[in-house]
Amino acid sequence: MNNLKNLDYEYAYRYCKEIAIRHYENFPVGSLLIPKSKRKFIYSIYAFARTADDIADSSKSDEKTKLKKLYEFENELNKSLNSEFDKLIPETENIFIALYDTVNTLNIPADELRNLLTAFRQDAVKQRYNNFSELAEYSEYSANPVGHLVLLIFNYNKSTDSEAFRYSDKVCTALQLTNFWQDVSEDLKLNRIYIPEDIMKEYNYSYDLLFRKEENDDFLKMMKALIDMTRILFAEGRKILDHVKGRLRLELKATISGGEEILNKIESMNYRVLSRRVKISNYDKLRIISSVLIK
Repeated sequence: MNNLKNLDYEYAYRYCKEIAIRHYENFPVGSLLIPKSKRKFIYSIYAFARTADDIADSSKSDEKTKLKKLYEFENELNKSLNSEFDKLIPETENIFIALYDTVNTLNIPADELRNLLTAFRQDAVKQRYNNFSELAEYSEYSANPVGHLVLLIFNYNKSTDSEAFRYSDKVCTALQLTNFWQDVSEDLKLNRIYIPEDIMKEYNYSYDLLFRKEENDDFLKMMKALIDMTRILFAEGRKILDHVKGRLRLELKATISGGEEILNKIESMNYRVLSRRVKISNYDKLRIISSVLIK
């Protein structure tokens, strides 16, 4: 497969689409709000990120093995960027063939993709966070590049559309935090805790209580505070809607609403995220999209 003419981009994109449809939960990747011509690029980026994330989250591998696999995964990225398609391993070659076409068609900086891998490597070795600033820094690698990539897919530019990128970072950080609060109980299974230690101490809570799944008043107050902080980020990030237009504006509006809906669900069950995991249902998705189209 060392000749660009022999690459089956159509099949590679279909392969990525299957990964996206099979895995994504909270909101549809490349939904009907996104023009069909753009969806394949979203699929390729999602398949890349999802596969790396699965490596970092694997319960079957230790830290050393996860890091080794993630560095190997980055090596595959480098091969594809250098057009060394004959050297790609069969297991993931279609992801990188689609990604190569995405990067070159849209002139996407490879560092946005490498930043995602930095976050996944951190997930492989870091299980505790001291303060909120550490979470924000993590989001700079784990979530914010995704927003950048979406803007780039829609032909927005960091130099000329800096405000859009700035507000995108707030939205993506809020989405990342929302995922943390949604998955507190799931992350515990991986011995991974994203609630900052200083905030736990502020609310007289502890790691021991968390592992015992104690949903006492201190825990509920703490989760309310974290949810409120996340809502503020969504409110600030919503200003991105003034800097984008067309179908992307609708998609981002729906995405923000989807994140806020998860926060609403957590609030409605009195922040008891240790005993129950909330999620967006198909009905919720339809309701959100309908609301976006009507308003």
